[in-house]
Amino acid sequence: MSVIAGLLGFSGGPRADEPVPQAFALPAGGVQVRFMVAGDSITAAGSHTVADGHVGEASWINYVNTPGAPPALAWTGGWALGGAQTGDMAAALRHGSADALVILAGTNDLARHTTRERTAANLIRISQIVQAPVVLLSSVPPRDDAVDATVDYNGFLQSLAAERGWIFVDAAAGLRSDANTFAAGLSDDGVHPNVEGARILGAAIGQALGTKPVVAIADTSGAEPLG
Repeated sequence: MSVIAGLLGFSGGPRADEPVPQAFALPAGGVQVRFMVAGDSITAAGSHTVADGHVGEASWINYVNTPGAPPALAWTGGWALGGAQTGDMAAALRHGSADALVILAGTNDLARHTTRERTAANLIRISQIVQAPVVLLSSVPPRDDAVDATVDYNGFLQSLAAERGWIFVDAAAGLRSDANTFAAGLSDDGVHPNVEGARILGAAIGQALGTKPVVAIADTSGAEPLG
């Protein structure tokens, strides 16, 4: 059984009875940034069909746009699956183009003690699969059972982003308590954000995608979204 096939039997995150459809058609008017994703259960939130445009309710993708405002950000493709490590993402992600690639990855690398060198190589490979002028690398959410390791890993991500010229966003900052665990009410298992946590994570990523430098690059990139 291949690694990817094996992962299909293990979601690694909250399951949704019916994943939320997110058809890749662009909303009418106002879109400034089209983004693709690479991730694990934090992004998929129980869906096994992210590449087809479906995520679970507790996916941050649902919450990148400001509520009540015309959507300025459009998700146009990518890959994510519960239990996936960065190597799985690099193997499964398909070529495409967008204004930005959002990578939220590494929780499972931590759990399986993948070396920093291997993780870095995988993340670089992921960044090269999608044609995007902006790579946005997010911090990972807390793990209540691996507090120090998660803090250290996020420091590694920030350093890697600086080395590669990527944008680092500490999107998980709003999920943390003073002890670097999940703040009360934002996770049901100490590993995955619940819906309320996903709202915070999505808003932070959406804010980063909507900053003037990213929008300016998107306006001139001419990237074609996936159909």
